[in-house]
Amino acid sequence: MTATHYNGSRGPVPIATMPHPHLVNAHAKLVREGDPARAAEIEAMAAQIAQNDAEHAKLAEERGDDPPDTPPPAAPAIGHNNPPEETPFEAIRVHAEDLLVEVRNWADGAAIENQAQADEVARLLDEVLATDKAADAARKREVEPIDRQREEIQSRYNVYIAPLKNKKPGKLPLAAQALKVALSAWLQKLDEQKKAAAAEAQAIADAKAAEARAAMQQAAGDGDFGSMEVAEELIAEASKAQAEAKRAANDKAQAAGDGRARGLRSFFTPMLAEPGAALRHYAKARPDELKAFLLSLAKTDVLNGARSIPGFDIVEERRVA
Repeated sequence: MTATHYNGSRGPVPIATMPHPHLVNAHAKLVREGDPARAAEIEAMAAQIAQNDAEHAKLAEERGDDPPDTPPPAAPAIGHNNPPEETPFEAIRVHAEDLLVEVRNWADGAAIENQAQADEVARLLDEVLATDKAADAARKREVEPIDRQREEIQSRYNVYIAPLKNKKPGKLPLAAQALKVALSAWLQKLDEQKKAAAAEAQAIADAKAAEARAAMQQAAGDGDFGSMEVAEELIAEASKAQAEAKRAANDKAQAAGDGRARGLRSFFTPMLAEPGAALRHYAKARPDELKAFLLSLAKTDVLNGARSIPGFDIVEERRVA
Protein backbone atom coordinates (compact mmCIF):
# COMPACT_ATOMS: atom_id res chain seq x y z
CA MET A 1 0.00 0.00 0.00
CA THR A 2 1.47 3.35 -1.04
CA ALA A 3 1.59 6.08 1.59
CA THR A 4 0.53 9.61 0.72
CA HIS A 5 1.27 11.40 4.01
CA TYR A 6 4.24 11.90 6.28
CA ASN A 7 3.22 11.48 9.92
CA GLY A 8 5.20 14.18 11.71
CA SER A 9 4.87 15.36 15.27
CA ARG A 10 2.23 17.88 14.25
CA GLY A 11 0.16 15.39 12.32
CA PRO A 12 -0.04 14.00 8.77
CA VAL A 13 1.42 16.15 5.98
CA PRO A 14 0.86 15.35 2.28
CA ILE A 15 4.19 14.15 0.94
CA ALA A 16 3.61 15.79 -2.43
CA THR A 17 3.32 19.24 -0.80
CA MET A 18 6.40 19.06 1.42
CA PRO A 19 9.20 21.54 0.58
CA HIS A 20 12.07 19.59 -0.93
CA PRO A 21 14.68 20.28 1.82
CA HIS A 22 12.11 19.32 4.48
CA LEU A 23 11.22 16.20 2.51
CA VAL A 24 14.87 15.13 2.18
CA ASN A 25 15.61 15.67 5.89
CA ALA A 26 12.44 13.93 7.05
CA HIS A 27 13.18 10.98 4.75
CA ALA A 28 16.74 10.72 6.09
CA LYS A 29 15.40 10.77 9.66
CA LEU A 30 13.02 7.89 9.00
CA VAL A 31 15.77 5.92 7.26
CA ARG A 32 18.03 6.36 10.29
CA GLU A 33 15.29 5.25 12.65
CA GLY A 34 14.63 2.18 10.49
CA ASP A 35 11.06 1.56 11.69
CA PRO A 36 9.58 -1.20 9.44
CA ALA A 37 6.09 0.12 10.16
CA ARG A 38 6.98 3.29 8.25
CA ALA A 39 8.46 1.56 5.21
CA ALA A 40 5.57 2.74 3.02
CA GLU A 41 6.17 6.37 4.05
CA ILE A 42 9.88 6.01 3.34
CA GLU A 43 9.20 4.48 -0.07
CA ALA A 44 6.71 7.20 -1.01
CA MET A 45 9.05 9.95 0.17
CA ALA A 46 11.96 8.45 -1.78
CA ALA A 47 9.78 8.35 -4.89
CA GLN A 48 8.79 12.00 -4.39
CA ILE A 49 12.45 12.98 -3.92
CA ALA A 50 13.35 11.18 -7.15
CA GLN A 51 10.48 12.91 -8.96
CA ASN A 52 11.58 16.33 -7.62
CA ASP A 53 15.17 15.65 -8.65
CA ALA A 54 14.08 14.62 -12.14
CA GLU A 55 11.97 17.75 -12.54
CA HIS A 56 14.84 19.89 -11.28
CA ALA A 57 17.26 18.21 -13.73
CA LYS A 58 14.83 18.78 -16.61
CA LEU A 59 14.49 22.46 -15.74
CA ALA A 60 18.25 22.77 -15.45
CA GLU A 61 18.66 21.14 -18.87
CA GLU A 62 16.13 23.52 -20.41
CA ARG A 63 18.00 26.48 -18.91
CA GLY A 64 21.30 25.12 -20.17
CA ASP A 65 22.84 24.77 -16.72
CA ASP A 66 26.03 22.75 -16.42
CA PRO A 67 25.44 19.27 -14.99
CA PRO A 68 26.83 18.62 -11.51
CA ASP A 69 30.34 17.16 -11.35
CA THR A 70 29.17 14.17 -9.31
CA PRO A 71 25.68 12.83 -8.66
CA PRO A 72 24.33 13.20 -5.12
CA PRO A 73 24.84 10.14 -2.95
CA ALA A 74 21.90 7.74 -2.75
CA ALA A 75 20.02 7.54 0.52
CA PRO A 76 21.01 4.51 2.61
CA ALA A 77 18.54 1.64 2.64
CA ILE A 78 16.68 0.58 5.76
CA GLY A 79 18.73 -1.81 7.85
CA HIS A 80 22.08 -1.08 6.24
CA ASN A 81 24.64 -2.57 8.64
CA ASN A 82 27.94 -0.98 7.69
CA PRO A 83 27.74 2.57 9.08
CA PRO A 84 30.88 4.72 9.38
CA GLU A 85 32.32 5.28 12.82
CA GLU A 86 30.29 8.05 14.40
CA THR A 87 32.25 11.11 15.52
CA PRO A 88 31.01 13.54 18.20
CA PHE A 89 30.19 16.04 15.46
CA GLU A 90 28.29 13.44 13.45
CA ALA A 91 26.21 12.52 16.49
CA ILE A 92 25.37 16.20 17.03
CA ARG A 93 24.64 16.70 13.33
CA VAL A 94 22.26 13.74 13.12
CA HIS A 95 20.38 14.79 16.25
CA ALA A 96 20.24 18.42 15.10
CA GLU A 97 18.88 17.45 11.68
CA ASP A 98 16.20 15.31 13.35
CA LEU A 99 15.23 18.25 15.52
CA LEU A 100 15.10 20.55 12.49
CA VAL A 101 12.63 18.22 10.84
CA GLU A 102 10.34 18.65 13.83
CA VAL A 103 10.95 22.40 13.93
CA ARG A 104 9.86 22.66 10.31
CA ASN A 105 6.69 20.78 11.24
CA TRP A 106 5.82 23.30 13.94
CA ALA A 107 7.37 26.57 12.74
CA ASP A 108 5.52 26.61 9.43
CA GLY A 109 3.66 29.89 9.87
CA ALA A 110 0.52 28.32 11.34
CA ALA A 111 -0.63 29.56 14.75
CA ILE A 112 -0.59 27.32 17.84
CA GLU A 113 -4.18 26.20 18.44
CA ASN A 114 -4.23 24.71 21.94
CA GLN A 115 -2.26 24.20 25.16
CA ALA A 116 -1.06 20.73 24.14
CA GLN A 117 0.54 22.17 21.02
CA ALA A 118 2.08 25.01 23.04
CA ASP A 119 3.57 22.49 25.49
CA GLU A 120 4.99 20.47 22.59
CA VAL A 121 6.57 23.58 21.06
CA ALA A 122 8.03 24.53 24.46
CA ARG A 123 9.47 21.01 24.82
CA LEU A 124 10.97 21.22 21.34
CA LEU A 125 12.42 24.66 22.14
CA ASP A 126 14.09 23.25 25.27
CA GLU A 127 15.58 20.40 23.24
CA VAL A 128 16.83 22.73 20.51
CA LEU A 129 18.51 24.99 23.09
CA ALA A 130 20.01 22.00 24.89
CA THR A 131 21.35 20.62 21.61
CA ASP A 132 22.80 24.01 20.74
CA LYS A 133 24.56 24.07 24.13
CA ALA A 134 25.81 20.50 23.67
CA ALA A 135 27.08 21.32 20.17
CA ASP A 136 29.02 24.30 21.48
CA ALA A 137 30.49 22.19 24.28
CA ALA A 138 31.56 19.55 21.74
CA ARG A 139 33.11 22.27 19.59
CA LYS A 140 35.11 23.55 22.56
CA ARG A 141 36.35 20.05 23.36
CA GLU A 142 37.38 19.54 19.74
CA VAL A 143 39.28 22.83 19.43
CA GLU A 144 40.79 22.71 22.93
CA PRO A 145 44.05 20.97 21.85
CA ILE A 146 44.43 23.44 18.97
CA ASP A 147 43.73 26.38 21.28
CA ARG A 148 46.29 25.11 23.78
CA GLN A 149 48.89 24.75 21.04
CA ARG A 150 48.09 28.21 19.68
CA GLU A 151 48.31 29.69 23.20
CA GLU A 152 51.65 28.02 23.84
CA ILE A 153 53.08 29.35 20.56
CA GLN A 154 51.68 32.83 21.20
CA SER A 155 53.12 32.87 24.74
CA ARG A 156 56.59 32.02 23.47
CA TYR A 157 56.53 34.80 20.89
CA ASN A 158 54.81 37.32 23.18
CA VAL A 159 57.96 37.51 25.31
CA TYR A 160 59.47 39.38 22.38
CA ILE A 161 56.60 40.74 20.24
CA ALA A 162 53.65 41.54 22.56
CA PRO A 163 52.38 45.09 21.77
CA LEU A 164 53.07 47.95 24.16
CA LYS A 165 49.37 48.13 25.06
CA ASN A 166 49.56 44.65 26.60
CA LYS A 167 49.83 44.26 30.37
CA LYS A 168 53.26 42.73 29.79
CA PRO A 169 54.75 44.24 26.60
CA GLY A 170 57.29 42.31 24.58
CA LYS A 171 60.99 43.04 24.77
CA LEU A 172 61.32 44.14 21.15
CA PRO A 173 58.50 46.74 21.22
CA LEU A 174 59.95 48.04 24.53
CA ALA A 175 63.41 48.23 22.97
CA ALA A 176 62.02 50.04 19.91
CA GLN A 177 60.17 52.49 22.18
CA ALA A 178 63.34 53.23 24.18
CA LEU A 179 65.29 53.88 20.98
CA LYS A 180 62.51 56.11 19.64
CA VAL A 181 62.56 58.18 22.84
CA ALA A 182 66.33 58.65 22.63
CA LEU A 183 66.21 59.42 18.92
CA SER A 184 63.25 61.81 19.33
CA ALA A 185 65.16 63.86 21.92
CA TRP A 186 68.14 64.26 19.59
CA LEU A 187 66.01 64.99 16.52
CA GLN A 188 63.96 67.58 18.43
CA LYS A 189 67.19 69.35 19.42
CA LEU A 190 68.45 69.14 15.84
CA ASP A 191 65.11 70.32 14.51
CA GLU A 192 65.25 73.41 16.71
CA GLN A 193 68.76 74.16 15.44
CA LYS A 194 67.73 73.75 11.81
CA LYS A 195 64.65 75.92 12.31
CA ALA A 196 66.82 78.61 13.87
CA ALA A 197 69.28 78.36 10.96
CA ALA A 198 66.41 78.53 8.47
CA ALA A 199 64.94 81.58 10.21
CA GLU A 200 68.36 83.28 10.18
CA ALA A 201 68.87 82.46 6.50
CA GLN A 202 65.40 83.81 5.69
CA ALA A 203 66.12 87.03 7.63
CA ILE A 204 69.36 87.51 5.65
CA ALA A 205 67.52 86.86 2.38
CA ASP A 206 64.78 89.33 3.33
CA ALA A 207 67.37 91.96 4.24
CA LYS A 208 69.26 91.49 0.96
CA ALA A 209 66.01 91.65 -0.99
CA ALA A 210 65.07 94.92 0.76
CA GLU A 211 68.55 96.33 0.08
CA ALA A 212 68.32 95.33 -3.59
CA ARG A 213 64.88 96.93 -3.99
CA ALA A 214 66.07 100.16 -2.39
CA ALA A 215 69.19 100.28 -4.60
CA MET A 216 67.14 99.59 -7.71
CA GLN A 217 64.70 102.39 -6.86
CA GLN A 218 67.57 104.80 -6.15
CA ALA A 219 69.36 103.92 -9.39
CA ALA A 220 66.18 104.30 -11.42
CA GLY A 221 65.60 107.75 -9.92
CA ASP A 222 69.19 108.93 -10.48
CA GLY A 223 69.58 107.51 -13.94
CA ASP A 224 73.09 106.39 -12.92
CA PHE A 225 74.18 103.35 -14.92
CA GLY A 226 76.82 102.41 -12.36
CA SER A 227 74.23 102.45 -9.60
CA MET A 228 72.02 100.23 -11.74
CA GLU A 229 74.87 97.69 -12.10
CA VAL A 230 75.37 97.68 -8.34
CA ALA A 231 71.61 97.19 -7.85
CA GLU A 232 71.62 94.23 -10.26
CA GLU A 233 74.45 92.64 -8.27
CA LEU A 234 72.44 93.14 -5.08
CA ILE A 235 69.39 91.52 -6.73
CA ALA A 236 71.52 88.51 -7.70
CA GLU A 237 72.85 88.24 -4.15
CA ALA A 238 69.29 88.48 -2.76
CA SER A 239 68.12 85.73 -5.13
CA LYS A 240 71.02 83.51 -4.02
CA ALA A 241 70.25 84.24 -0.36
CA GLN A 242 66.58 83.32 -0.90
CA ALA A 243 67.60 80.01 -2.50
CA GLU A 244 69.83 79.27 0.51
CA ALA A 245 66.96 80.14 2.87
CA LYS A 246 64.68 77.73 0.99
CA ARG A 247 67.28 74.95 1.25
CA ALA A 248 67.61 75.64 4.96
CA ALA A 249 63.83 75.47 5.41
CA ASN A 250 63.74 72.10 3.62
CA ASP A 251 66.64 70.69 5.62
CA LYS A 252 64.82 68.34 8.00
CA ALA A 253 66.19 66.72 11.14
CA GLN A 254 66.82 63.08 10.24
CA ALA A 255 68.85 60.05 11.29
CA ALA A 256 69.97 57.61 8.61
CA GLY A 257 68.94 54.06 9.43
CA ASP A 258 69.48 50.84 7.51
CA GLY A 259 68.38 52.24 4.17
CA ARG A 260 65.70 54.43 5.76
CA ALA A 261 65.97 57.95 7.10
CA ARG A 262 63.97 58.51 10.27
CA GLY A 263 62.63 61.90 11.14
CA LEU A 264 60.08 63.57 13.36
CA ARG A 265 56.37 63.18 12.64
CA SER A 266 53.44 65.10 14.06
CA PHE A 267 50.85 63.21 16.10
CA PHE A 268 47.58 64.87 17.09
CA THR A 269 45.48 63.89 20.12
CA PRO A 270 42.08 65.47 20.81
CA MET A 271 41.49 66.62 24.38
CA LEU A 272 37.89 67.32 25.41
CA ALA A 273 37.75 70.94 26.57
CA GLU A 274 34.09 72.00 26.14
CA PRO A 275 31.71 68.98 26.15
CA GLY A 276 28.68 71.09 25.28
CA ALA A 277 30.32 72.62 22.24
CA ALA A 278 31.57 69.20 21.14
CA LEU A 279 28.08 67.73 21.49
CA ARG A 280 26.55 70.53 19.42
CA HIS A 281 29.22 70.10 16.77
CA TYR A 282 28.69 66.36 16.33
CA ALA A 283 24.91 66.70 16.56
CA LYS A 284 25.18 68.78 13.40
CA ALA A 285 28.15 67.15 11.66
CA ARG A 286 27.51 63.44 12.40
CA PRO A 287 23.98 63.11 13.79
CA ASP A 288 23.45 59.43 12.93
CA GLU A 289 26.63 58.31 14.69
CA LEU A 290 25.81 60.46 17.70
CA LYS A 291 22.31 58.94 17.88
CA ALA A 292 23.77 55.44 17.67
CA PHE A 293 26.20 56.25 20.49
CA LEU A 294 23.43 57.67 22.69
CA LEU A 295 21.28 54.62 21.95
CA SER A 296 24.13 52.32 23.01
CA LEU A 297 24.37 54.16 26.33
CA ALA A 298 20.60 53.88 26.82
CA LYS A 299 20.61 50.13 26.02
CA THR A 300 23.27 49.59 28.66
CA ASP A 301 21.22 51.52 31.22
CA VAL A 302 18.07 49.56 30.35
CA LEU A 303 19.94 46.26 30.73
CA ASN A 304 21.03 47.53 34.16
CA GLY A 305 17.42 48.16 35.15
CA ALA A 306 16.64 51.73 34.03
CA ARG A 307 13.02 52.20 32.98
CA SER A 308 13.04 55.97 32.49
CA ILE A 309 15.73 57.90 30.60
CA PRO A 310 15.36 61.55 29.55
CA GLY A 311 14.94 61.79 25.80
CA PHE A 312 14.06 58.10 25.35
CA ASP A 313 10.86 56.04 25.23
CA ILE A 314 11.33 52.65 26.91
CA VAL A 315 9.17 50.20 24.94
CA GLU A 316 8.18 46.94 26.59
CA GLU A 317 7.97 43.84 24.38
CA ARG A 318 6.74 40.48 25.65
CA ARG A 319 8.36 37.45 24.03
CA VAL A 320 9.83 34.06 24.88
CA ALA A 321 13.38 34.42 26.17
